[in-house]
Amino acid sequence: MPRIDRLQILRNDETRDGWARFTPHRERVTALLEEVATGTDGTLCVLGAGNCNDLALAQLVQRYRRIDLVDLDENALRSGLAKQNPPPGRLEICSGTDVTGVTHIMSEWMPELPASDEQVDRCIAAASALKTSFRPNSYSVAASVCLLSQLVESITLTLGENHPRFVELMTCIRREHLRRLASLTAPGGSVVLIVDVVSSQTLPQLAAVSLTKLPALLSRAISNRNFFSGMNPFVIKRLLETDEILATNLTGVRLSNPWVWDLGPRRYAVCALTAKRM
Repeated sequence: MPRIDRLQILRNDETRDGWARFTPHRERVTALLEEVATGTDGTLCVLGAGNCNDLALAQLVQRYRRIDLVDLDENALRSGLAKQNPPPGRLEICSGTDVTGVTHIMSEWMPELPASDEQVDRCIAAASALKTSFRPNSYSVAASVCLLSQLVESITLTLGENHPRFVELMTCIRREHLRRLASLTAPGGSVVLIVDVVSSQTLPQLAAVSLTKLPALLSRAISNRNFFSGMNPFVIKRLLETDEILATNLTGVRLSNPWVWDLGPRRYAVCALTAKRM
């Protein structure tokens, strides 16, 4: 198993018992997915579902006739379903899916032994050429739930932020993830991207900030370049609006107000971007 995959499984293990702590975050995510649902006959694909602590499945199955939960970690998905025990028949597990298509390539690298240009070229080419392996252009809602930061973290831990081509590979993985979300979504459907922007490790005020003061706090942090690599929500919004493929397939891009996600040791400022598929 590629070491990036092992890392993701470890992350799921660390948050497996976080159901209670996740409550405010889960309520925000679930409410957003209910809001963008079209009637009660739609289909939902969630990339990075993990332990499903982000999702109130019993509520969501009332709004979607089928929900596909996608994650590398089958044990996490099954554990999450067992914990919530939602009504049967509307949920499908899609495990073992590498949404980048390149974790096996990056897992060969280490920051201490810089990857060559040829290796990075191979990785970028593979990521750019990846086609979705399940139900393209078919979901009324395709969502990525705090997954993008994990994808970028995998680059940090394998290529290293000091590598001269880190930014190039990061922007490729980010762009292709957004394009994949759009490609999963049926015309008239919605794309939902939920991103964790910064943690209390570098923004300790998140531990006590009120929701009313959070937008200003996050704006200052972004102005001071205090955010996870590639997770500036304003840059992501602009990418959704200007990328040659995304801009011709999406409209009505919106950025939500932020909220705080409590993971126990750390808190995260989180926001959502939504768009309609043309």
